[in-house]
Amino acid sequence: MGDIRNNSQATEGSQRGLVAHAVLVGLTPLIPVPVVDDLAKNYFRKRLVRRLAASNGRRLSEAELSALTSERGRGCVRGCLWAVLVYPLKAVFRKVFYFLEWKRAVDLASRTYHFGHLADYAMRPRGGGASLIDLCGAAAVGEAVQAVCREAPIKPVEAAVRGTFRQSRRALRAAANLLASALRRLTGRARAEEVAEAIEQVEPEEEHELEPVVARLQRSIASVPEDHFRNLRARLDARLGLPPDGT
Repeated sequence: MGDIRNNSQATEGSQRGLVAHAVLVGLTPLIPVPVVDDLAKNYFRKRLVRRLAASNGRRLSEAELSALTSERGRGCVRGCLWAVLVYPLKAVFRKVFYFLEWKRAVDLASRTYHFGHLADYAMRPRGGGASLIDLCGAAAVGEAVQAVCREAPIKPVEAAVRGTFRQSRRALRAAANLLASALRRLTGRARAEEVAEAIEQVEPEEEHELEPVVARLQRSIASVPEDHFRNLRARLDARLGLPPDGT
């Protein structure tokens, strides 16, 4: 009985952490600091995967972590050029970009949740005791997770995120402003370590601001039919050429 209770508590904790990180990644388009906002997003994605790995009793190497979190088609040159071109326009077309930023925030949070759900599944021991990463390697799993996240429908979770964000604009703005205040002193040449340090300085206040948002979103996602997530997991297994795990 004790083991069952502990497993249940671990699952609940990892689920809450997944929701919290989906919200944090969703906040990054609302940070008015070009280039550094992308570094913050990468920091939160890596931290999410590390914590999911810990909840599954494993420690990832840096190579495995990079393989699982790298995003196809994202490059520094492209990202820096986009920031240079677009950022000055935000001051002119403020209302248009305000709408687009919120739309992107919802999309990023939704896709991060799907990414985290599949990353957690990939690190979970299967029937024989080995995980998808053990069986196929982190690089193959990372590519397969990306493919599934690109191709699979996200509308059930997206609707939950959109509704939560609509009800939580004030709290989300306050949290985004906290991050912005910590990151604004950094430049586009900031190192990942500097971004991590700046974020950690405001983490207690950040968690306090986002607590009701995370709780609300967790309740909303709990109402998404399990078939949606079962289909995601089956797609990942199929991508890797493995039979469904049945979980």
